[in-house]
Amino acid sequence: MRKFGQLLGGMIWQNITIIISVGIIHEIFGIYGWWYNEKILLLVNPIYNTLLPILLGYTGGKLLGGQRGAVVASIVIYGLTLSSSAPVILGAMIVGPLIGWIVQKCDQVVTRKVPVGYELLVGNVVASLIAVSFTIICFLFVGQVFSDGVKWSTEILEQIIYSGWLPLAAVIIEPAKVFFFNNPVNYGVLAPLGIQQAKELGKSIFFLLESNPGPGLGVLLAYWLKTKAEQRKGAQLALFIQFFGGIHEVYFPYVLRKPLLILSLIMGGMTGIFMFQMFDVGAVSLPSPGSIFLFTALVPKEDMVFVLLSVLLSAMISFCCSFFILDASTKSPTKQENLKQITALNQLETIDKLNKDLKDTVLPNQKVAARNDLQSNSISDAPPIPKVERITFVCEAGLGSSAMGAAMLKRKLKQENFIVEVDNSSVDEIPENTDLIICHQRLLSIVQKAAPEKAYYPLHSFTDMEAYKSLIDCLKK
Repeated sequence: MRKFGQLLGGMIWQNITIIISVGIIHEIFGIYGWWYNEKILLLVNPIYNTLLPILLGYTGGKLLGGQRGAVVASIVIYGLTLSSSAPVILGAMIVGPLIGWIVQKCDQVVTRKVPVGYELLVGNVVASLIAVSFTIICFLFVGQVFSDGVKWSTEILEQIIYSGWLPLAAVIIEPAKVFFFNNPVNYGVLAPLGIQQAKELGKSIFFLLESNPGPGLGVLLAYWLKTKAEQRKGAQLALFIQFFGGIHEVYFPYVLRKPLLILSLIMGGMTGIFMFQMFDVGAVSLPSPGSIFLFTALVPKEDMVFVLLSVLLSAMISFCCSFFILDASTKSPTKQENLKQITALNQLETIDKLNKDLKDTVLPNQKVAARNDLQSNSISDAPPIPKVERITFVCEAGLGSSAMGAAMLKRKLKQENFIVEVDNSSVDEIPENTDLIICHQRLLSIVQKAAPEKAYYPLHSFTDMEAYKSLIDCLKK
């Protein structure tokens, strides 16, 4: 299920520029826009009905079937768009990966069974037959069936939106976010529903459900008030990055340190959704990342004040609950982590020694030893590394937290005049030539399966600057 969510999420975020672009057109020239322009609005329907479905199908086909799968998926989705009276965005997200998977399996059979020298010929013929067969099937049968399904599902969604049950979605969304299912939930489920609804109504409440920065803001404000002196710096940095930068992953470690705070997030999320419902607001496109700037910029001008009020109320409820859950002696996660990280890492002179020490205590192919408190950082049981030339930050989607962490480490490396290539990627696209992988502790086991025989450096928070400094000191030695 997680893999399927990642697949859907990957299809959306790789085409997020198109989705936001359409949202900007709606925001400025749409029926809720600042300057209504019927001629410019003529761009929207072809993008929603043809371009976006083909791009989504292309991406899904490429993720599973490579370039050949992408091309075959594109023509099949085009046949689907010609026969459907409704936007086939959801259909493209299902058919595209399916075609990619079929092409991949056929290529594997061709590679094994076809004599040497005939692979290209047979592969192209097989791919063309798949393209023709499924394009005709989608054009003659699937398109109309899908249109009826969209009409039926739209009626159900409208009933849910205007019912009293929608705020309960926070019971699923907020815990899922904290356990790093935020991208599958937002990109894989809510975004397709929002795109479908925005095509019909010009805006959608589904774009606001997961992206609301209010609940996370409340938790971080409570942490900031409950901590003192140096301990406040981590919470303050995370607060600004989360609310203004839109990278919500930075508050997840604070909640995981005190799991009862999930209740605060749920209460804040339910408040926000209830207010969105009450004011009948929505966004014209997906705010990604969920920054308050983008969050308000992509809502119609008459909804802007109500959206801001809803975010602030959700933050207040989350803050009040968090303030009472946290005790007066609460420590900032970054402060506690730093004490152990610095002590452990400063005792190590080289990465080779670090690997050697770990190999004495950790069995081969066994994941990094983690106590219940998950306090210590270490480079895992990988072969000794004579030199680190490339570091890769990894998160689920390859956006947000990993991009932020890579940028922060690059800044630290530049300050230290130390040259190492740093980039970021998703779990499924880790470069083979990377020497060291940095990820969140919760994703470590998944990263190890995706890229075995690598060195890993798990973090509890990507905003932990002292951990970066300690890593650079270790690399220098």
